[in-house]
Amino acid sequence: MKKKFLPLLLIAALSLTGCAAGTQESYSTKVKTSEEQILVSSQFGSGDVVADAGGASKEDKKDQESKSEDSKEPSSSSGDAPNVWFINNANGIGWSAALTTSMNGTFDTDAYDYTFVDGQGKFEVQIDAMKNAIADKADVICLDPIQEDGFDDVLKEAKEAGCKVFLVDRMVSADKSLYEGWLGSNFDLEGENAGKWLVEKADGKKMNIVVLQGGKGASAQIGRHDGFNRIIKKNKNFKILAEELADFDKAKAKTLMSKYLDKYGDKIDVIVTHNDTMCYGVIETLKEKNIDPNKYIIISFDGEAEVFKLMVDNAKVDLCVECNPLLGPATEKLVAKMVAGEKIDKTNYVDEGVFTADMAAAELPNRQY
Repeated sequence: MKKKFLPLLLIAALSLTGCAAGTQESYSTKVKTSEEQILVSSQFGSGDVVADAGGASKEDKKDQESKSEDSKEPSSSSGDAPNVWFINNANGIGWSAALTTSMNGTFDTDAYDYTFVDGQGKFEVQIDAMKNAIADKADVICLDPIQEDGFDDVLKEAKEAGCKVFLVDRMVSADKSLYEGWLGSNFDLEGENAGKWLVEKADGKKMNIVVLQGGKGASAQIGRHDGFNRIIKKNKNFKILAEELADFDKAKAKTLMSKYLDKYGDKIDVIVTHNDTMCYGVIETLKEKNIDPNKYIIISFDGEAEVFKLMVDNAKVDLCVECNPLLGPATEKLVAKMVAGEKIDKTNYVDEGVFTADMAAAELPNRQY
């Protein structure tokens, strides 16, 4: 039996009770620096890349389908289809929409009793959804937390109720004993890879950098900032003129980029945006001011098809460090292990690539988001 996606008003009406039990295995990141492209995104979607640790491979899918035909429904500890909830942080466009589509496409089947909740970018909505998942006796609650702090109490409630919590994409600062594991990107390594590429690109030349950061306290913002700065600050030829928050938002990025241009003008050599959405805002701002984007080295993170078009289009963007949102297949296999009482590793990295402008044309047809 599968559930419908719950609107906010309906999930608020559920009451609290109890749930299932707890568990842990992993695969290490294969992310490399810009010298070597990793796998094309069409392979990520198939689950082939992560068959060892998370994404059901094509063979696994066939086995699951045949078992489902024999037994009508896969069994959880109660003998019914596993009750799985996914609470995203925001059902937006681009990257976040791709993550939601991947998760829903994987779990919204007759094999799962599945509930999806749009977190709407609000911490309090996610907390309410967590409480409702506990009340619904979820076997596994998949959570993409809007921020790292503040989930301790509700995670304790889930653990006491026997609900297994699995983090997708972003992390929490709570004690690791309060959740089963996490699957996502090595944000710190993403930042390092961007920094390493820039060091090679600059080849000792002095450069001034401005950074448009993501949402404060988000795992992606913290990791990309720390990893990038760790590399850049080892090289005396670089100076970070400014790094301010633009909350992964295009409009805020436009405002911040205008501020940077007014304040620093021709001093800017490098523009770094913590996601592609902000990169679009930067490009628009430059065009509105009749400034050629090619005047700068522009680095972005995520890897949406639109930013690849900008990379192909006269190399308006020079580097994109991929952050793979197609986590549904990988999550499914780990969820199956949790339901079966098997252990999984606390940390599970997804495969990702680092793409320079000269790689973009070949990779663009493969982008799925």
